[in-house]
Amino acid sequence: MGNLVANDVRDKYDKAFATIRGILEAFPEDKWLTPHGDEYYLPCRIAYHLAVFIDGFIAGNFGNPDFATSLPFGSWKDGTAETFPDKKTFIPYFEKAVAKGNEALAALTDEALLVPFGPDNARFGATPVGMHLQFMRELSAHTGELNKMLIENGQEDIWISR
Repeated sequence: MGNLVANDVRDKYDKAFATIRGILEAFPEDKWLTPHGDEYYLPCRIAYHLAVFIDGFIAGNFGNPDFATSLPFGSWKDGTAETFPDKKTFIPYFEKAVAKGNEALAALTDEALLVPFGPDNARFGATPVGMHLQFMRELSAHTGELNKMLIENGQEDIWISR
């Protein structure tokens, strides 16, 4: 059987990361720091949250006690249009987070994905497979928000499926 499940997990992350990257590339620069609905829904905030999530959860850096204080643009929750970076400045951090995430994902094996979690990790699921499904839900929810913002700006939505 090899690493059939692990390879599927990596493949779905590849597509999720490519979809986010496509949205970032397509997003109009002049709308990047503009609220869509209210002050929370800044495209830059949602994209930064995705990058922090990839860097922290998927790459495994939330275990680092200095992670939150070492983020390049501060807290994604507390930032504003005045403090978040422009798209050109942001994309290198996203790419770095994806590279670290892919490095961590490269170590996945079918066996490791099926080891039951203890009670400390129950919020993620019973196994690492459940955890990765939860992580993909997080990525998908915010990808949908960014795609809606793209459409509001007259652009086509982005979905990488192959």
